[in-house]
Amino acid sequence: MLHIVLRRLFWMVPTLLVISIISFAIIQLPPGDYLTAYIAALAETGETVDEEKIEALRIRYALDEPVHIQYITWMVGMFRGDLGMSFEWNRPVGELIGERILLTTIISIATLLVTWVIAIPIGIYSAVRQYSIGDYAFTLIGFVGLATPNFLLALVCMYIGYSV
Repeated sequence: MLHIVLRRLFWMVPTLLVISIISFAIIQLPPGDYLTAYIAALAETGETVDEEKIEALRIRYALDEPVHIQYITWMVGMFRGDLGMSFEWNRPVGELIGERILLTTIISIATLLVTWVIAIPIGIYSAVRQYSIGDYAFTLIGFVGLATPNFLLALVCMYIGYSV
């Protein structure tokens, strides 16, 4: 068992490296960069940005460096806990996550508890009354639930919730 855990931990590092490279590449794929979008947004509001500020931002985000240096800078920032700035909210991403993590954790724990409250009694019933009509009904409901896409199930639950 220890061998399996150590092997998985060993393979975790290259897997995370490949995932980070793919994520960085996807971020870099669209034409332009953050500053292009930032300048365009300011131009829409009628503001002008001086070249000094643009150059300072280009240096700060290492946009004047080659792509591999940008990747290394990005990874170093990630390891330091600097997740960057949100383009949408113009605030540090770490702050935005911090504001939302408590409610997300509460929802996740509540979902887990509700799942256990429903699933454990059904599992006990199905084990005690194996091959009964109730067992087959719960099995059918379970398979339908597994086959239903999550987004569709969420829409149905929202519809039921709003109509009640």
